[in-house]
Amino acid sequence: MATNKSKIDPERFLAMLLQYSRDSHYNHINVSVRLNRNPAYTRQVMNIKLKRISKKFGNDERFYVSMTAEEAKKFLSLINHLKEDMFANFAKKITWHTELLERAQQEFGYHQIRERDQYNNLEFELLL
Repeated sequence: MATNKSKIDPERFLAMLLQYSRDSHYNHINVSVRLNRNPAYTRQVMNIKLKRISKKFGNDERFYVSMTAEEAKKFLSLINHLKEDMFANFAKKITWHTELLERAQQEFGYHQIRERDQYNNLEFELLL
């Protein structure tokens, strides 16, 4: 059976994303899943942008990664699972425990920017 090596490890990817964001003082991680509207080419693409809004370190916006939604579906599933746990516990922030982070625990907020629409577009923000 062939394995698809293009899929990412969701926990490792989220840990790297959170670590890089914290080390570079970014406080907003914007994730958008968009449907490419070219009729001959209809795959979904996930883009991640990092934003810094800070008087001390200055404002900045940086493109982090782009990948197909097929490659990122486990990452999106992990985020959805963390979000559901947050809402089930009536918490204001997500607390994620993992050995992959230097500090073993990360707390971050979740903000839905756009619900899934007719084109299956989705946009949300993780607030550090």
